[in-house]
Amino acid sequence: MWGYMFARTWFRAIQGMNTTTQSTPLRLDADENAAHALRFIGRFTWLRAAELGKLLHPGKQHGRKYAEAYLRKLLALRYVVARKLPGKDAGTAYVLATRGAQFLNDWNAGAVGFTYTAGTDWGTTSGGVWEPPRSWRHDLIATGVLACLRERRDWGIYPEPMLRHWVPAAEKHPDGLVIAKQSGREVGMWLEVENARKSGRNIDQLARALVRAGLGRPFSSFTEVTGGVPIVAGMVAIDPAARDERGRRLDHLLRVESAMRKIPMSAGARVQLFVAYTTFKGIGVLSIRLERRVFDWDTGRFLPIEPVTTA
Repeated sequence: MWGYMFARTWFRAIQGMNTTTQSTPLRLDADENAAHALRFIGRFTWLRAAELGKLLHPGKQHGRKYAEAYLRKLLALRYVVARKLPGKDAGTAYVLATRGAQFLNDWNAGAVGFTYTAGTDWGTTSGGVWEPPRSWRHDLIATGVLACLRERRDWGIYPEPMLRHWVPAAEKHPDGLVIAKQSGREVGMWLEVENARKSGRNIDQLARALVRAGLGRPFSSFTEVTGGVPIVAGMVAIDPAARDERGRRLDHLLRVESAMRKIPMSAGARVQLFVAYTTFKGIGVLSIRLERRVFDWDTGRFLPIEPVTTA
């Protein structure tokens, strides 16, 4: 009898604890990982759990699982909105909700002068069906490359949406900026993603941006973002296994080389360029292989000068 009464009392106590726990309102503290996840989403406009995990927990085996847990909390708080991406295994994109943007602005989580805005207008809705912008795959590759550089090399990274927010009037915005350490000093790299068969005009613009960065004369220095770190190199991300619509191999680096060859330079001119060769898992970037090369105008070719490293 006494055993039965004790068991019933214990069960009711546990029920009470669960009720109390469930009725306690969720809150987000500014120093917890979920809040930092919210900040990354605000700076990139949208993120999937895979890339968010790399950004938050560089090199950690279960970074994606941690990110998924943070996203569940942010969804429960209505700080983010989930958008299902089209295609098999494309996953889900998360954007800032109005409440999430307000939280970040109240917290002042970003640098001085950075105002977070809701990402609920990212994409379009027609006939009740939501679709992401046409550039979403290109943007996903840029995010993946930046996440890999942060994860493996601990380099500073600035995505294009953040650059557009800080310097909206820039002559041209890169797909990202990278702050690396070279010979004991910090230097900036201008990132461009070449993942499609660009038209002649577009590949020429990409080549000019890379050359100007390599000469230390980028279209914009973005000093408001980099804190005065000079941009001294270009970086192009390419898929070495890329195929066109007919299944033929696309040699993106050869197309960049041809476009750079057309840029008039004086005899003996050379410029360095970093090439990030991407490896994919599904539609996202799993890893990159980084090479540093030099383009020589006398020969009109790239000269490999540094062994391949992994990031």
